[in-house]
Amino acid sequence: MQNRLLGIHMIVQNEEHHLARCLDSFKSIGSECFITDTGSTDRTPEIARHYGATVLHTRWEDDFAYARNISLPLASTEWILCLDADEHVIQGLEELLDYLPKVHKSVSRLRITIENQIGEGAGESVIFQPVRLFRAHQGYRYAGRIHEQLVRGGTRDGGEQEGDDQDMNDSFAYEKGWIAEHEPLAPLRLVHDGYLPSTIAKGDKPLRNLKLLQQELADRPGQPFHLYNVGVTYCQLGNIELAAEAFTESFLHTPLHAPYRSTLVRDYAKVLLAMGRYDEGHWLLAVERQRYAGYADLHLIYGEILEQQGLEERAYKSYARAANCREGSKGSDLKNNRKAEIRGIHQKTIEQKDDPESDVIRESNSLDDIYREPNRIDRHYVTDMGCDSYKAYTAMGRLAQKRGFLQESAHLYSLALGSEVTYAPAWTGLADVLQQSGETDESIAETLLARWKEHSTTTSTGPGVVTREDGLTHVVHALASSGAYGQALKLLHGVDRNIRIRHEEYLYWLLCANRVSEALQYVRNQWSEELGEVKNLQPEQRVDLALTCWVNELSVSDSLVATAEPQEREGWIMMNDLLDVREQVHVEDNRDEKTVHQTLQAATELSKNILIRAVKTGQLAFARKLYEKMVVINPDYDKGGVHSRWMAAVLYRQGYTMAAADLLIQCMSQGDLDAESFFYLGEAVYAKGHYEQALILFQQALEKDSEQRQARAGAAVCYMRLALGVIRQELTRSPTDKVLMAQQTVLEQQLRTAEGIPWRTVFHARERRNQLADQAHFIMHDREG
Repeated sequence: MQNRLLGIHMIVQNEEHHLARCLDSFKSIGSECFITDTGSTDRTPEIARHYGATVLHTRWEDDFAYARNISLPLASTEWILCLDADEHVIQGLEELLDYLPKVHKSVSRLRITIENQIGEGAGESVIFQPVRLFRAHQGYRYAGRIHEQLVRGGTRDGGEQEGDDQDMNDSFAYEKGWIAEHEPLAPLRLVHDGYLPSTIAKGDKPLRNLKLLQQELADRPGQPFHLYNVGVTYCQLGNIELAAEAFTESFLHTPLHAPYRSTLVRDYAKVLLAMGRYDEGHWLLAVERQRYAGYADLHLIYGEILEQQGLEERAYKSYARAANCREGSKGSDLKNNRKAEIRGIHQKTIEQKDDPESDVIRESNSLDDIYREPNRIDRHYVTDMGCDSYKAYTAMGRLAQKRGFLQESAHLYSLALGSEVTYAPAWTGLADVLQQSGETDESIAETLLARWKEHSTTTSTGPGVVTREDGLTHVVHALASSGAYGQALKLLHGVDRNIRIRHEEYLYWLLCANRVSEALQYVRNQWSEELGEVKNLQPEQRVDLALTCWVNELSVSDSLVATAEPQEREGWIMMNDLLDVREQVHVEDNRDEKTVHQTLQAATELSKNILIRAVKTGQLAFARKLYEKMVVINPDYDKGGVHSRWMAAVLYRQGYTMAAADLLIQCMSQGDLDAESFFYLGEAVYAKGHYEQALILFQQALEKDSEQRQARAGAAVCYMRLALGVIRQELTRSPTDKVLMAQQTVLEQQLRTAEGIPWRTVFHARERRNQLADQAHFIMHDREG
């Protein structure tokens, strides 16, 4: 029996993969359901009728409002809920039925909460609260061929069109209509996954939307709301340059009172950040985060921009403001004790004075000001999940770790996990800072397991139920991310055998732990040739299987070689022959020169992929062996030192700095260094405190490439350190010289900013371990012979 309180109205086209899930989530309440089909060629109408829906057929007229309005006059229920097929209920349905009869007669529209998934992981969702519920037969209808808006009687009382729906894209939120600032929030929560990157890749929604938006702009040139949505659509299509142009035009013409303006500012700032236009983003948010003081997303983005500019103290405070936005909101979990915890964290950093001329609007240095809830209108912002909690805490933890406040950093990562126990970056950060603090792998594992037990009793903010196995999976991955492969494998071999780890990951961890015999046995058990389980391997996974065979001095099977792309197979065959200990290294001479050249070229390209994987798994002896064999069969393999420099860069980025330095010093003696190589050598020398020598190397990098940003920043930092050294030396002679003291203070602040700019190679736990490990000698060969 259908209830007469609430009816569902939808428009669909070819939604057979989503519709059943959507309708099934409402099945328990027996709602009246009207589905307007605009020309499906799949099983959509059949599925709709199976759930008892009334299916209305119409032609698609390039007009969403036209299609959505068809079913509204047919409603026999008091309330109408408008849905899309790629949405479904996750909570609040029964509560909604209890809530609706209590709504005052003067209220005719209600907001609901929607989580728009923009990625597969925890926290990759955008929260928005559009008006989707309204009373039937009250004169409501939709207007607009795209991003249709709910209107009544054509206009609002003041003559302004009334609209209130929204939608999202894969990485930037947009409003399908105006945000309703004052309508009550009903207790219904949906999930929308129609704009997941994987879903967008299968269809043409962005191109369809762009076409309709261009039609709207042809009718109403310069309309800022449509320009904004054009920008969002270009983001979906991956063209952020055109997105920035559209956002700029929209921002210039959008009224300050427009309810969608806050979301426009957010998305505009995201694009500027993604494009590296940090100064523009800085000035935009320096003003706008004051206007929207409770918008956590703006504070978080502002912090990211400040980090890129080297303003780490102020970035930290901006992240703290983002976390503070949670206070005072419904469902707040930031209690006074939590505030007190954060208030004491990293205090030395956030109490340092800011550059007085770095912003149009000064930020307060007072912690009381940072944590005071600002006076503001109650706004319903479109927001990324976690910006006001676990993402902000994780960003603060990362900065505290970078500045050497390791205990505070670990505490902040733990706070993040207290808000969202499935947030992988917080698990990774916690394992990383514990390793940096000198904890043993056993201690790291114990701490992570204790944190899981502590936080798994709290409620996750994301949808769905987190099982014990899911949580332990995060612990295992965090251990592996920190290079504690032995502990990760030990946990997998313990009582928790239900932890879900992909076979490819497990094999990779075995190689990284140098358990090569066990890796070989695992390959034989999991990738049976008879079952053809190697056919669907990714190139990287195929290399891991081959590497497992070669480090055990075995040849790769013909079936594995057969899975490679046709143009690569000759290279695989040559590599297999090359690494067969039973064979002499040679090149077949019974083939024509062109064929031999093509085979050598394929083998050379393949050798790069194999070398990268060998270095990542720590198989340096094998990497050296492969390199030497390639030199024997191909005298041009390292012509001009190109390959040696490439190999040095691979080693350096994985933390094998000494092995990389060996190669680069040999190349330098033969005049073979490029800008990147000079930078790596300069950075290695800088890390040892030899600033004059580092400066010379950075300058040589700039002579090779004047656009080398990292070398330019390195040179600037060296100049500052050398100047500071001179000032400090002078102060020993004249300790009361106020001019020198003032110069020292200014220069130290400038040095902190310059050091904060992300110019140095980032080494995490795995790379730090490699810096301390025994490193194979990589002086390759004498090219002068």
